[in-house]
Amino acid sequence: MTDSTAQTIHRSFKAQASHSDQTGVKKDDVFKIPPHLLLEEPGFNERDYDDPRVVAKIEEFAQAYARGQFVPHLVVRIDAGTGKFYIVEGHQRTRGAMLAISRGVDIPHLVCIPFRGNDMDRVHCQMDSQDGLKLTPVGIARNYLKLLRMGASEEEIAKRRNKELSHVQAMLVLAEAPVEIQRMVNIDQVSATTAIEVLRERGDGALEFLRNKLQEEQAKGKTKIRPAAVREWTPPRKSAIAIYASVGSLVGSLKEEGFEGDPETLHGKTVSVDAHALYQLMQVFRLAEAQKGKRNKGSTSGEESAEKGAATDTATCSTSDSPDESKPQNPPSSWVSGLVSNT
Repeated sequence: MTDSTAQTIHRSFKAQASHSDQTGVKKDDVFKIPPHLLLEEPGFNERDYDDPRVVAKIEEFAQAYARGQFVPHLVVRIDAGTGKFYIVEGHQRTRGAMLAISRGVDIPHLVCIPFRGNDMDRVHCQMDSQDGLKLTPVGIARNYLKLLRMGASEEEIAKRRNKELSHVQAMLVLAEAPVEIQRMVNIDQVSATTAIEVLRERGDGALEFLRNKLQEEQAKGKTKIRPAAVREWTPPRKSAIAIYASVGSLVGSLKEEGFEGDPETLHGKTVSVDAHALYQLMQVFRLAEAQKGKRNKGSTSGEESAEKGAATDTATCSTSDSPDESKPQNPPSSWVSGLVSNT
């Protein structure tokens, strides 16, 4: 005897979506668009396509397409005035597809998700979608400046990016830096954090200062300006306390008589001091000098690790910018068209 109350099994995605009142499954809007119709909006994407890392990523996508491997969908918008398609998220994937096509791979269409949102949302979507290859600090900084010029406040940018206000303000300094300084950051001749520090301290003189420091570091066989190279050295707190205490002992051993009046009259005069107090001062001074020398000879690794990540945006996006053989990941519904039934 058949159980009439048994639940019907819908054995395909189409069947599941067709009975959404029972299954709760809906069909998402996607479109298949020929790759050559997908355009890049000038000035929108802040990637440096001469960066070897970007070149390698595009090659990775080209090979993924050639192997028939799953590559996440693109997010695109349509210009209502011209009917043209512009990439919002997926520039490297599109370039990878075009590279594969130039090598003879047949890719008639790319699966695209329609974008919904305003201009600011598009910039945020691009920054959120950097899972495969992070934007450089300069790229992030330029996007912050772009948002600022669109009318967003520094506080609004910080809240949307889940960053401290100080981070946004620092990156805006980098965004308005001379192009040569931005290039030095991009090719890793100086960290973004160090560049921002110099820009704030030296203003218009920052470029010349960094040029000179880079030459000094290169003369030592290094390829990058160490943070220590741009900062005035001060002894560690423990050493500073020891120096202060030793100076106090030395001053305490001196007789105050004879120090009144014009200091110029003291030239050529001698005084008696406690030898032990003087010896202590000499010892702590020598220790401080040794610490200074060690710091000047040190490698960049320790210093850079302390500031790594300080000027980067690590927000993630639900669309990965990496080829994956498992399953697609779609962006938030606020960025794409609403779900519709498969009727």
